[in-house]
Amino acid sequence: MKFAHISDLHLGLRLYEMRMTEEQRYILEEITGLLKEEKPDALLISGDIYDRPVPPEEAVEMLSDFLGRVRALGISIFMISGNHDSPERISFGEKILGLGDVHVAGKYDGKIKKVVKEDKYGRINFFLLPYIKPSYVNAYLEEDKKIRKDPEPAGEKGTDKDSDKGLNLYQRAVEEAIATDPPDTSERNVILAHQFVMGATRSESEEVIVGLVDSIGAEVFDGFDYVALGHLHKPQHIGEKRVRYCGTPLKYSFSEEKNKKSVTFVEMKQKGDIKISTKELKPRRDVRSIKGRFTELMAGKSDDYIRVVLTDDAPVPNAFNRLRESYPNILKLEYDAKVSKGMGLKSVFLSDTKTPAEIFEEFYERVNERKMTAGQKRILDSIIEKTEE
Repeated sequence: MKFAHISDLHLGLRLYEMRMTEEQRYILEEITGLLKEEKPDALLISGDIYDRPVPPEEAVEMLSDFLGRVRALGISIFMISGNHDSPERISFGEKILGLGDVHVAGKYDGKIKKVVKEDKYGRINFFLLPYIKPSYVNAYLEEDKKIRKDPEPAGEKGTDKDSDKGLNLYQRAVEEAIATDPPDTSERNVILAHQFVMGATRSESEEVIVGLVDSIGAEVFDGFDYVALGHLHKPQHIGEKRVRYCGTPLKYSFSEEKNKKSVTFVEMKQKGDIKISTKELKPRRDVRSIKGRFTELMAGKSDDYIRVVLTDDAPVPNAFNRLRESYPNILKLEYDAKVSKGMGLKSVFLSDTKTPAEIFEEFYERVNERKMTAGQKRILDSIIEKTEE
């Protein structure tokens, strides 16, 4: 059996308040094109379908259209919810969708969902585990079996062993969920999950839980031949290649600008015979940074999503809006660290010979490219007088 693995579509996302609808629609068409070429039997979507629990209308329409085109190719679909999704909304109609070979696990209901497929090598079991927290699992456990932080054993306070017990609640939650229908290791088993596995690399566009208490060890997936992970945006495997984050189909932060985006394809023959490959995705517009002096950069042009780092010796008035003439999708403007270090208010504006009013007037003129009016000066004088009192 051959299947494709994608995740973290984040449909409806805004990048620095810029709507990414058209970029997402374009990349879904790219993915559909790859599916036509590669002809997989199934598509695995490992969570964060939407960017927020209540997605905008166009995001819902995009997903509906995409799933319809995939099913028109005769490809089975397996999909789980992620931490950005509403479990209830993703779960809507899952029994009816299952009849159409679209298998969804949006909300954890006390048991891991399993779908069995067959090919010429026999059974292949797909386990669908949506994003879970300990509280999700506790809702279905008896009181004496609920997942809790273990009390500190007498005389062992602060030991590594005790720390592991306290911080491993998410791992224990995943273990409990898998234990509801453990994989038969004599058969081929695939699991979709949306969790943070220790050893993986995060990017700035991902949600980070303080202290990494949401982390789990890869060993919880030892009974599976392929682990289709979602949650992290950089394509990577954890230890073994079979435990894989496929990454986002688009770059959703400048920390990802050097990452290449792709669709992961997995060919699984008899037990133990697995081949993993990737096919690169090329976006309509890239997300990247450019660096240089203002006049140099103004000579260029691009409709990519741009972060500009200026190396000018002093602030350039109205730089952001002026740069938009050459870079209509500019998202962020910064000054080089070496330059900005000497560009604070103190070095640019403050002087022992200037009054507070003169300092503010100079600041106002630099920022707004015009002098203060007489009325504004009267307001400023009044504020300074009250402050001094």
